[in-house]
Amino acid sequence: MIPISVCIITKNESEHLEKCLSSLQPYNFEIIVVDTGSSDNSKEIALKYTDKVYDFEWVNDFSAARNFSISRASHNVILVLDTDEYITEFDLEQSEQLIEANPKGIGCIKRLDYFEANNEMHHQISNIGRLFNRKYYRYVNPIHEDLEAISNVTPYLYNLPITADHVGYLGSEDKLYEKAMRNAELILNEIEKDPENPYNYFQIAQSYLLLRDHETACEYFAKAIEHNPSPQDEYTRILVCNYGNTLIDFERADEALSLLSFYEYYSDNADYLCMVGLIYLHLNQQLKALPEFVKALTAPKRDSIENRTISYYIGFIYELFNQKDIARQHYQKCGDYAPALEALERINR
Repeated sequence: MIPISVCIITKNESEHLEKCLSSLQPYNFEIIVVDTGSSDNSKEIALKYTDKVYDFEWVNDFSAARNFSISRASHNVILVLDTDEYITEFDLEQSEQLIEANPKGIGCIKRLDYFEANNEMHHQISNIGRLFNRKYYRYVNPIHEDLEAISNVTPYLYNLPITADHVGYLGSEDKLYEKAMRNAELILNEIEKDPENPYNYFQIAQSYLLLRDHETACEYFAKAIEHNPSPQDEYTRILVCNYGNTLIDFERADEALSLLSFYEYYSDNADYLCMVGLIYLHLNQQLKALPEFVKALTAPKRDSIENRTISYYIGFIYELFNQKDIARQHYQKCGDYAPALEALERINR
């Protein structure tokens, strides 16, 4: 078996840390926990699961803390987790085969990012590089840190059969505010250094989404788009969908039309197609909206949208066309989805 060291940095998140570490219990991994200045019982929690618990003086640099944690590992193969991430699936045998086949690659885990919207729980799916050989990579950037090659290798990504739940976007308003403000301050410093990087504007927009300040988030999403993000970058699709849906919420669907320029890149993604459908729907162009929702139902890729939501919109359009029998069929596919139940009650009167 390939020895793996799991490296975690933490501060004042003992509740999350307990769940994170307990999710690693079924696996025989070395666990490294680096505390960056907790005042709660985080270190005591960590010591229940590993004797490799270290202190690191916080210097406003997540990469510095990450690299310190990696330096304390006994093994070269590193899996990095955040305190608010919990492993839910880990196929050890298949992972080992992939690691052996990709010794200089960066292994991606599937992460389900949970968040609340309209009093409902949702999630987006992210594929993020988290497993690598420390002989070839190190972390760079003070915030939203990235892996950078440190030897003569060409970085590339491959997918691992590992899934984690991420709950960092959930919690009390005070906790979310503290986290968002900390991130925003660091990102603004990065924008001063590199004002042309669209990723920084995207990340500060995400911080304001965390604060439910959608208006300010919208402003920074717009700046990110203005700086021409690459459609091939994983974050760009999330940027486009979040920006488009925020504009729609603000009844600014006409502005969101510009995001159709990404159609050739994301026409296989259900979330993007659903956003396009909503743009047309809010512009009273139902005949254009309907095929986008229909394509979304069978799209091979998706981030967070559920089929019940898509079926609801299809039913809604057929109801607008006064084709109640077809609308009813689609509403019935939505299960206990509240808007669909209300629609069924409405058309059955």
